[in-house]
Amino acid sequence: MAALVYTLTGSLTQTGIAFVATALPDLVLGPFAGVLVDRRDRRQVLIACDLMRIPPVLAIPFVADFSIILVYVLLFAVNAVSVLFKPARRAIVPSIVRPKDYNTANSLGSVSENSSDILGYPIGGGLLLLFGYLFSHEVSLIIAFSFDAMTYLVSAILIFSMSITSTAYVAMAGRTVWREFSEGVNFVWNHRLVLANTLVTLLGPIALGASTPLFVGYAWDVLDGGEWEYSLIGAAISIGTVLGGLWLSTKHRVNTGMIVVSGLALMGLAVTAAGLVGSLVPALIVIAVGGFGSAMVLIPGVTLVQDHTPDNLLGRVFSLRTTLFYTAIVFSTFIGGWAGDRFGTQSALLVCGITLIISVALAALIPSVRASGLETVNEPATTE
Repeated sequence: MAALVYTLTGSLTQTGIAFVATALPDLVLGPFAGVLVDRRDRRQVLIACDLMRIPPVLAIPFVADFSIILVYVLLFAVNAVSVLFKPARRAIVPSIVRPKDYNTANSLGSVSENSSDILGYPIGGGLLLLFGYLFSHEVSLIIAFSFDAMTYLVSAILIFSMSITSTAYVAMAGRTVWREFSEGVNFVWNHRLVLANTLVTLLGPIALGASTPLFVGYAWDVLDGGEWEYSLIGAAISIGTVLGGLWLSTKHRVNTGMIVVSGLALMGLAVTAAGLVGSLVPALIVIAVGGFGSAMVLIPGVTLVQDHTPDNLLGRVFSLRTTLFYTAIVFSTFIGGWAGDRFGTQSALLVCGITLIISVALAALIPSVRASGLETVNEPATTE
């Protein structure tokens, strides 16, 4: 997708808009996705989401020559469905494993997801290079997007093979979607640890959003490369995340607050270092360190929510957090693309990294941000 938009437009701002289109559904639809996830069997939601994402992914390379706007619309459609998939995926974990295994399960889930990224980024870049050489750039994009679409089918088949009890909750008579959504918001707002973790974790998506279009320009302009160099950057992030997930999987319980703060600091240092180096190997090393830090931010936060949230609220709480995170990504991605065009890729990365480090240092002064997250789980929220 980055190769498609950047080669068509030559603009980091336009590339940033493409990434915004992938994040915008979380902002628009995310607040209410959790209500549906909590009302429906989560396994069925996951399968339906996978199957619904296949057609728009297949269509993207065919409409690109006619209108870049249509590409944005299809990206929005794909990720509108993903809005349901993400909270359902996290909310179904307590139906599969015991509470003491939440952190291990979330860590291994992150390892699995990012291991496929390690393979997926080079496969995507390799398909573009190989079939672009054999046929044309347009044909290579069609093949790459077709391969991507079929992975959703494989995912649906794997999820179908799972055997678990139903995870659906029937809404009480007279309960509106807005009221059920408000219950999730009130729970997060009134739970000190969940609220503190949600707010400090927002720093990660802000930095991630700003750096996403910048790394496109970094691959093409700073490293004097293209699709292959960009795929290696994506793989480096995933390798770091996998290593972070494997490290966390060895720990049943962690001090959530300090792990998250340390992970954010690592991310800030990595982005800053990327702004200072201009050759491929050092860049990949520091970017992998940033991926390790991102695992330290995201995995303990998911475990904390699962530990402290009643099961019937999990979908709503996760969708609220996802909405907040992607709202941050939407705005920071656009700003990152604009800053890269205006001031240069490396200068923008430097500012992004230094800003994150300063923000983390200030957030760490707040006691609830540093809290361990091992306190007793809240009693289930009461309803009439």
